[in-house]
Amino acid sequence: MKRYPSRSPLLLLVLLLALVGCTREKAARRESLRQTATGDAAMRENAWNDAVRHYTSALEADPRNTDALYGRSGAHLVIGKDSYLLARAAAAEGEMTRAREFADKADRDFSLAAQDAAAVLKINPDAADACYVLGCVAVYQGDWFGAIDAFTETIKRAPEMACAYQRRGEVYGYINDLENESTDLKQAARLGYTSLDEPEAPEDEFSRTAGTETKDSLY
Repeated sequence: MKRYPSRSPLLLLVLLLALVGCTREKAARRESLRQTATGDAAMRENAWNDAVRHYTSALEADPRNTDALYGRSGAHLVIGKDSYLLARAAAAEGEMTRAREFADKADRDFSLAAQDAAAVLKINPDAADACYVLGCVAVYQGDWFGAIDAFTETIKRAPEMACAYQRRGEVYGYINDLENESTDLKQAARLGYTSLDEPEAPEDEFSRTAGTETKDSLY
């Protein structure tokens, strides 16, 4: 009778643990995808805080889920924008304490949006939408040259993204670089830019800095 080599109990235990680990990893991935889909649905309903909660759960299950990272960055960006506008309104009414509170909250959410976008780029350096988010955050913070750099990186990764040319052109206008402003806005128009030609995210306003005029567009 042919004899087969016996497997040691230790080897069998290692194989069993590997199998269990693989099963848990698949289950975590499924849960991450489920939470991401729920977060996406919350975004469509303009339920930004719910979206953040679901995307965070998705990332707890799978920290490399770039869809959840990008979604959460967009949600934080919109929440930050809302706080920014409330800060401006409070300041206009002379309620400076409330204005500072809203401004601090806006800064926190903008920072979180930038962190998530940067995390996406660490996993996927070609992610144009993440560069776009960084450009949007820079605009809200009044960092014109940072915004130009971020939108330029967006265009390098996605030369067809009309909204990146539009945003960069608007920033060039803010610093009175009229030649580059004209070039970018014309390119955006050639690419068929409209206010709907944005990455998947709700409408927003493209802001200068606190206390100044606000433009339509962006997130």
